[in-house]
Amino acid sequence: MKRSIINTLKILLFIAGFVCAVWYFMPWGEAGKFIMSAAHSRLERMGMRVSYSDVSGETDGFTVHNLALNGVANVKFSSITLRPRPAMTLLSLAPVCDISFRGGSAQLGQILNFGDGGVTVTAGRSEVMLEGLRTNGEFGINGWMTINPQNMRIGRADARLNVPASFAQNMSLLQSFLPLTRVGDRWYLRRN
Repeated sequence: MKRSIINTLKILLFIAGFVCAVWYFMPWGEAGKFIMSAAHSRLERMGMRVSYSDVSGETDGFTVHNLALNGVANVKFSSITLRPRPAMTLLSLAPVCDISFRGGSAQLGQILNFGDGGVTVTAGRSEVMLEGLRTNGEFGINGWMTINPQNMRIGRADARLNVPASFAQNMSLLQSFLPLTRVGDRWYLRRN
């Protein structure tokens, strides 16, 4: 009994060491290029055009430079960095990734600058959770939401929006598509 416990611990230690070594020596630049190629194909099948200038490796992830997504809305980033989180992935049994971005903007009739920010993404089978969603631009968001990957609709949400005065009149139109509510001068993205 004692010998089998020791052997099991040795095997677990070997697996943990192997995973750490693979993680440490991962060619993140190449992994990023592969992931962006796969994302490019999938998004094009969904009717979106994707372009970017380069992918570079980081210590524990990769950065995509000059990313543009064109579909219903045109979204651009100066850079977006993805950092997979293997420990959180094991604990939640779903892929977890921290995403940070710089120089973000969206064009919905007019250009909305949402600046720099980030989010932690957990990709489950039935929903994608966006936690700690934050931006610091003139169009700001702070909160969380879930997205149904089958129909790309917002499931649950609780986020506060900062909307520039020049765009406030358009928010009423967006209420027919998004779970938006207004309390005084503040807008919220909420669904239970």
